[in-house]
Amino acid sequence: MTELEEQFNFTNKRTHPTNRKVIVYRHLVQEQADYFAELLIEDEIDFEVQIDEEHQKKPIYYGVARAHEKRSDHLNLLALGKNRPLFIDSAVLRWIVIGGSALFIFLGILGAIVSN
Repeated sequence: MTELEEQFNFTNKRTHPTNRKVIVYRHLVQEQADYFAELLIEDEIDFEVQIDEEHQKKPIYYGVARAHEKRSDHLNLLALGKNRPLFIDSAVLRWIVIGGSALFIFLGILGAIVSN
């Protein structure tokens, strides 16, 4: 990543500041961090852990070798997604949104066909 990309990176993944061969994942939620570590151990990926005690939120940093980046990215997303609330909690409302979207797409296609 270039320096500009680092400034606008909204993920919890960064390149290590001093060692370009290491990727650093930052977790603020203890449960997510624990689950990420569990997944790394299950996949037999070596990592280093550091907790920033001086920071107000006490972030947990995991250092993983760049050689395992693709797999650790996947595991990181699994950890972030676990216990995350649904975008639309109500099943009825979710199906109304899906049905309405499908109806609008159908009407758009139908309108395009009829207008020709």
